[in-house]
Amino acid sequence: MSDETLRVLASKAGISPAWTDQKGDEREVSADSLRAILAAFGLPADGDAALRNSLSLIESGLSGAAASGFTTARVGQPVTLPVTVASGAKIEITLESGNRHIVSADEGYEGALALPAFAEPGYHTVHTQEGDITVATAPERCITFADLTAGRGGFGLAAQLYSLRSAGDGGIGNLGGAAELGRKAAARGADALAISPIHALYGADPGRFSPYSPSTRLFYNPLHADPAAVLPEELVRDTIAKLGFADEMARLSALPQVDWINATPLREKLLRALFTALREPALADAPFRADFEQYRSGASSLLRGHATFEALHAAELARNPAAWSWRDWPSAYRDPDSPEVSAFAAGHAGEIDFQIFLQWLTGRSYGVAQQACRDAGMRVGLIADLAIGMDGAGSHAWSRQDEVLGGLSIGAPPDYYSADGQNWGLTTFSPRGLAASGFAPFIETLRASLRHVGGIRIDHVMGMSRLWLVPAGASAIEGAYVAFPSETLFRLIALESWRHKAIVIGEDLGTLPYGFRDYLRQQGVAGLRVLRFEKTEHSYVPPHEWDAGAVALTTTHDLPPTAGWWAGSDLGPSDDGVDHEGLRAWDRGVLWGSFQNAGLVQGERPAPDDTDPVVDAAIRYVAATPCTMKMLPIEDALGIRTQPNVPGTTTEKPNWRHRLEGEAGALLDDPKVQARLALLGPARGVS
Repeated sequence: MSDETLRVLASKAGISPAWTDQKGDEREVSADSLRAILAAFGLPADGDAALRNSLSLIESGLSGAAASGFTTARVGQPVTLPVTVASGAKIEITLESGNRHIVSADEGYEGALALPAFAEPGYHTVHTQEGDITVATAPERCITFADLTAGRGGFGLAAQLYSLRSAGDGGIGNLGGAAELGRKAAARGADALAISPIHALYGADPGRFSPYSPSTRLFYNPLHADPAAVLPEELVRDTIAKLGFADEMARLSALPQVDWINATPLREKLLRALFTALREPALADAPFRADFEQYRSGASSLLRGHATFEALHAAELARNPAAWSWRDWPSAYRDPDSPEVSAFAAGHAGEIDFQIFLQWLTGRSYGVAQQACRDAGMRVGLIADLAIGMDGAGSHAWSRQDEVLGGLSIGAPPDYYSADGQNWGLTTFSPRGLAASGFAPFIETLRASLRHVGGIRIDHVMGMSRLWLVPAGASAIEGAYVAFPSETLFRLIALESWRHKAIVIGEDLGTLPYGFRDYLRQQGVAGLRVLRFEKTEHSYVPPHEWDAGAVALTTTHDLPPTAGWWAGSDLGPSDDGVDHEGLRAWDRGVLWGSFQNAGLVQGERPAPDDTDPVVDAAIRYVAATPCTMKMLPIEDALGIRTQPNVPGTTTEKPNWRHRLEGEAGALLDDPKVQARLALLGPARGVS
């Protein structure tokens, strides 16, 4: 089999057969890796005949729009569709608004149908003799923070949802805590509260609690539901009393870290008891009961599929603890459409209803928290975090197997931070599957994330353009870059941003293709500018040179807070022969010198343990930038040293477990904290 032909096929399929490493050297992707990635794309290349057939399929030029009845466009730009009609033919169009129009077609390239530009965004339907085609027509760019504020600047806070303490949370922060913090932050002048991902994880496995390794991004993690926001407080209180859970919930809530292993099953038992109470005859006429019943009766096939997965996953783990992945289940259960799965769902109807209840309760809690933020004066409110992919053993990969890249994991090639590269253990959508389905999975994911918020942060936003994909069983260095239809994806992001009136932030840190940040700016996606990374060889980028359209931050959840970095709390014993303490001392001098050059501080730099002046100066530095939005992690607002996540570690560090001291609604009451927020903007009032 010709390696040259294999590489031609890979290139035509969007797989780069070579890549440039951190030293600038070009590296070729192995033939085995190319074949594995092509196979995941549905393009087998394990022999000469298979290679020729796959190449023929790619070169046939079968239009995704023609096959799926879906394409995208931009407002103000002519639309060309792969339908042959005579020039001047009358074409009927139904706009998303319901208005219908008749337009005259022009003959486009090679006889294709050319239509006049659409004047308004939306999912518009073009009616042709060959069938209807949906034209997802995007605005020029996403809604931006400047659009919401008439160009005026503002700021927000960022917090890990599980870290927020509130009454009755049982040791796991929930949306009630987000509502309480949001109200107080709004009173201090904040316009947004960014929270950690709330994607569904695995109800039957409390040990899988990383918010960036979701089972599915289409549904929510019910551990973050706030029952008291949706159900009568008396009902919740009485249920806790009947279960005798009050003392254990209080104990778990008082811990300095989330005890996921013990807090999760306790929370599940409480939610089950609330579900049982909700169905009691005495509550038959309660408005919240009617709301749930309506939600249950209208549950989509997607929701029922997720509910079935959760029930099956729990049953299979109970039967065989080693059957963690659905790929290890009995063959009949691996197919979500099998008669056996239907029979299981029918036989566990009560459990399916309970899973639907969990999504109803969490979604309603989400909506209440967002409304609380907006009612308090925030112009954005909650900002959701959209993980870059999903676990290949999870709900989405089981229920929608044709949509994901089985046998491949997202990662990163070797760089100066990770010499062996990274494998994140996540899968993602198949580019070919997206085109064949009219990008429905991507649109569903966007809508699920935007449903109850005023904005989203897209993790690893470069994944909209290209991803490093690693074949199963291979090392991270054996992966390859795979191109994704970025223009189509960003058009859909802009359209959903416009429909939801929500801002879009893109995590654009790390190694990026040349010009990618400019491309994001054109799309109206706000990139991130993190003080720790805005560094030149001997100083830091002056505040006035920061990108006005980006979001300015002092730090992120993957870095030590400013106080922790200054104190060196992230520096541990090292056997690599490098004087890390000495290097940090030098870096402290560079940072403090940059603060001095910006006219923000005077005098000698503080000692490592004297962190408050440094935190204050870092906030002043960010505040001095022209960035329309500033985002302050709650750790820096409080001046604490705890790092939420240490990349490259799992059990070595207590990642995704730290709890903040004090109730969420009281975190901003300290005058020192209020003074820091005042550096970013004036208060609206005190509540």
